[in-house]
Amino acid sequence: MSRIPKIINQTEKLISLKRPHWIYLLEGVFWLLILTILGFVIDHFLYQYAGSRIGANPLLLDVDLWFVKFDEDNTPIPWIFAFTGAAIFWPYFLIYISQEIALTDQRIIHKKGLIFVTIDQVDLEDIRAEHVYHGLLGWFIGYGSIRLDCRFIDDVHLPAINHPYQMVKASHNARLKHPLIDYDLDEFHTNIESIETKRQETQRKEKLRRLKQKMKMNFRKAK
Repeated sequence: MSRIPKIINQTEKLISLKRPHWIYLLEGVFWLLILTILGFVIDHFLYQYAGSRIGANPLLLDVDLWFVKFDEDNTPIPWIFAFTGAAIFWPYFLIYISQEIALTDQRIIHKKGLIFVTIDQVDLEDIRAEHVYHGLLGWFIGYGSIRLDCRFIDDVHLPAINHPYQMVKASHNARLKHPLIDYDLDEFHTNIESIETKRQETQRKEKLRRLKQKMKMNFRKAK
């Protein structure tokens, strides 16, 4: 259940409410599975090649814990890799389930945490610029993180969300409609054009980088 409606007051209107992109969950699951599988593979080959084929298993274990027993057939190697994967998975999972980003007609709110909740917020009039960061995968799937360049306070870093440029444009539209913010139509259109130009420029750079990588791979294959 979202806590954002409890945070905003009755005088402001909620325009957009987003959660971090599911790429965080996917990345966490990826590392968990990869490290767990890698642990079993290393354990198997270590037993096969360093143990049975030599004639003596170097992992002569006989440790009986209350929840598991380690011996030469059940070594702690898979457990170590699995726990390492779980340690990497947990922060990604927490980002995905515990953070929210809200845009109202007055401010942008970034809520973090499940039990111990922290709130980063910035008034729309204090935002000087927005910077959207895409990776190569971000362009394919359509996500990106946002850094808000703010006046008087530290910059606010928002996690990767779906369609970040839509949120940036919506914040400028809300600023235009705010009666107490000095933001005229000319400035609005100039900023929207600048946002679109940055989006297209970043997209061209990503395409150029992909093309260079493809050419390098083809060149290596030709060798």
